Amino acid sequence: MSVSGTVLSSTVNLVKTILGAGLLAIPYAFRADGVLLAVFLVLLAAFTAGYGLFILAKCSKTLLNPRHSSFFTLCSITYPNLSLLFDFAMFIQCFGVGLSYLILVGDLFPSLFGGSRTLWTLLSGVIIVPLTLLRHLDSLRYTSILGLAALGYITLLIVATYFWGRYPSPKVHWVSVYDSTGVLTTFSIIIFAFTGSMNLFSIINELKENSMTNIKSIINRSIVISGFFFVVVGLFGYLTFGETTLGNVLLNYNSDKFAVKFARFNLGLMVVLSFPLMFHPCRIACNNMIHWLQINYGPRKDMLQENQNLGPITLEIEDETDREFLQQEFGTGDITDTAAAGTGSGSTEDNSFANTYQSLPRATDEDDEDATHESTEAVPLSDKRFYTITAVLLTVLYGLALNVQSFALVLAVVGATGSTAISFTLPGLFGWKLIGTESLMNGERISTWENIHRYGSLALTWYGIIVMVSCLYITLFL
Repeated sequence: MSVSGTVLSSTVNLVKTILGAGLLAIPYAFRADGVLLAVFLVLLAAFTAGYGLFILAKCSKTLLNPRHSSFFTLCSITYPNLSLLFDFAMFIQCFGVGLSYLILVGDLFPSLFGGSRTLWTLLSGVIIVPLTLLRHLDSLRYTSILGLAALGYITLLIVATYFWGRYPSPKVHWVSVYDSTGVLTTFSIIIFAFTGSMNLFSIINELKENSMTNIKSIINRSIVISGFFFVVVGLFGYLTFGETTLGNVLLNYNSDKFAVKFARFNLGLMVVLSFPLMFHPCRIACNNMIHWLQINYGPRKDMLQENQNLGPITLEIEDETDREFLQQEFGTGDITDTAAAGTGSGSTEDNSFANTYQSLPRATDEDDEDATHESTEAVPLSDKRFYTITAVLLTVLYGLALNVQSFALVLAVVGATGSTAISFTLPGLFGWKLIGTESLMNGERISTWENIHRYGSLALTWYGIIVMVSCLYITLFL
């Protein structure tokens, strides 16, 4: 069944999307910032990331069919000329993180069991490849639970070592900042820690009861749980080692102890199980880019045939010529002027909402072999393309992982741009343009809360731009 997600399973997947190997770098950020500033930055990151997820969810509800929500569909009705750029940012972010996971696998397991990094990188495919062939994100809920269990063990080790370990008491900075330069260089670690936007739309599309109440519950629980892990690991890892805390806190522990070796094994397992969660949105973004290129540069016939599988979508018409074109292509009965419903007192409140039209659902081919996937895919993805994209991406990722041992600078730049875009900038841009459209279409004024969220979206956009510029400067010049 395509729509099978529950609040619990969706929360598990979103938490696992957020929590990755980067969690073990949080104690290092605490070392540079001091406890007070570090906790503040974690709370700030949690709030801004959570608000970005909320804005994306709210924007998805402006679509005629919320189960067709994606960055692509929202871009198509707000900033259609930038759809390719936005999906490319998503693709690069997920591709880069996925590649880092494969490289980490090659570094972890040889030190535990022997053998070469090439051997263990290839062996990871025994688990990874079958998981990447699962079409729906909710199918990964059990592996996400296993990954969280592995993460739970690492967290318990860190906490237990602080209370019962025999490490000497370190010097700890509770209020003062230990390393002012380090604050800047570790800023991105905390800010990017809560990135989970890449899988939010899949969660919304696959959620059995995808009401805004359930979606907000998933977001709130995920942010709180993730924030708890970040604070606990960051605090107790730092309190144990103080000024000697390393970038990967596990490296501070005695590697000869079985408990530490088992923690490293759990880290490797967590990374392997996290890879499919990054691969899923990476494949979607790749398909979206191909679809965009077909629409803009392929034969118009192909565009219309694929559009039939989209179901209801929202289109922005800038003038009457565009409307006449659509009427010729789809038939005069397919275009409904919903802006006319907003000609009341509130219809002129914002020009960005003017001339908005909605196309009604078109009939779909009952014999389509992909009909069972229609309800959760915003952009058509045939079985042939699904397996082709999967095979090509896996081949390229494994090829790079076998030949590249470190690409920290590239990953840092990608994180500063791609992660910022999908977490802050894009949600803000979408929210500014879409929140309040339903009220205007119904001839009502935009409510106070909708206006608050619209301007909150604008603030989120500028916040994302400032974070991106700051992190790029820090990465490239400090």
